[in-house]
Amino acid sequence: MSLLLYQVTHGDRRGYARMLEAFWDEAECAGLELPRKEPVTAQAFSAARHKLPPQVVRALVHQAADAFDLEHGEALRFRGRRLLAVDGARRFVRRSPELHRHFGAPAGAHYPPTHVTTLFDVCAKVPVDVALGPVDACERRQLSKVLDRTRDGDVIVLDRGYPSFDVFMMLLSSGLDFVARMPMSQTFAVVETFVASGAREATIEIAPPTKSVLQGHAPIRLRVVREQRGEADPWILITTLPATDLGAADIAEIYRRRWEIEEFYKLLITKYFGQGQFHAKWVGGVEQEVYAQMLFVVITRTLMAAAARVADVPYEHLSQKAAVLAVGDHLTRIVLRSPPRQARETLVRLLTRIARALEKPRPGRSAPRRSLQPHSRWTARGRRGGG
Repeated sequence: MSLLLYQVTHGDRRGYARMLEAFWDEAECAGLELPRKEPVTAQAFSAARHKLPPQVVRALVHQAADAFDLEHGEALRFRGRRLLAVDGARRFVRRSPELHRHFGAPAGAHYPPTHVTTLFDVCAKVPVDVALGPVDACERRQLSKVLDRTRDGDVIVLDRGYPSFDVFMMLLSSGLDFVARMPMSQTFAVVETFVASGAREATIEIAPPTKSVLQGHAPIRLRVVREQRGEADPWILITTLPATDLGAADIAEIYRRRWEIEEFYKLLITKYFGQGQFHAKWVGGVEQEVYAQMLFVVITRTLMAAAARVADVPYEHLSQKAAVLAVGDHLTRIVLRSPPRQARETLVRLLTRIARALEKPRPGRSAPRRSLQPHSRWTARGRRGGG
């Protein structure tokens, strides 16, 4: 596990052998003892990884996220409630027959992508759960795989690809409130009528469509809100949250905070943290690496919250990039057993470094999507390295 976490911040720049050498060198320089003096071989590390069930790493993500929420969660709520966004993203993996069979690939693609769905606490900025599926996985079906990690009082925040009668019923039957952005056209007739009306908000009834497996179920009453955005198209937001508790502006603010999951996915593909195509050529290995990256984020966020508390600075103002790099630099001393005094000194030094790097949040941040799809090895003219 220590090596998997170390690989998260160093593996994209190095193969197994160089990564293992660096880990052993850092441990020796820090005076930390390892089971053997010389680094294990790349083959031994690869063989050991095959013995580690990926669900063990996923369970550690759950434990770390729960520990974060227990220690710091109460201060990171919206009106006392967790806001959990769900969204999916493609991550490219290595070329191998096993990965092609399991994840599939679009026609003409050289590298198979996996569909990663994340349940993300947008106030705490912590991944709560993650599920992997094939490239053509149904987003709505993937959503059901992470709902076990929700609890009473949570509010689910969804983008335009998720809303459907079946999804709404699944959330309601799980005891969850939700805020979901609706398309302005080619959606429920009652929503299109609301869009045409120009009203700020209304109460509507949505019935199951003819193709729904819930055909014949009673209609559900929901609240719909319009949020104007200057010259851009308005947001049409549908929710279970009553107007007596939250006004239209509050509903818009809840959806606006969903942007944090987009920032999270941007973090996962940055040059200083992204894993590119990962290393593993087998399904369990890909799952390990995805879960390990999520675990590293939770560990980093936990240390950021601790640094904010110790230094009495706003958690939201701490630099995520600086924290990720700092934790990566101190990782061997964090994950390996150190003498108590040395461990305390390391932690104080790390928290101080994290607390020093402040960034004022910029409202309304956005950025173009960045693709990690590998370039073709050969051009149409037979030249190496073309796009």
